[in-house]
Amino acid sequence: MYEVVYPLGRLTQKARTVTARLQSLNGMTIGELSNHKFGSELTFAVVEKALLKRYPDIKFVPHEKFGDTYGPVESDVIKALPGKLKEYQVDAVISGNGG
Repeated sequence: MYEVVYPLGRLTQKARTVTARLQSLNGMTIGELSNHKFGSELTFAVVEKALLKRYPDIKFVPHEKFGDTYGPVESDVIKALPGKLKEYQVDAVISGNGG
């Protein structure tokens, strides 16, 4: 007797719905997530300035409040992220900028 293996594999997770895109950033709080690579401090400053020009009521939570999302403590940072996003009432995040 042979066991047959389906070459495309099988689904291991159920599909999830995607959160709707924000219609405007006015009045929103944006969290900044950094891996501390490729000049992220510079790019955050540039992005903040551009967004504030377009959305004067926007607020930012700097990446220092969350910790680095890459490195020796990244697992701890990622585990704590949902709680910190809720604590700082973050509506959206900027992640992976620079480089």
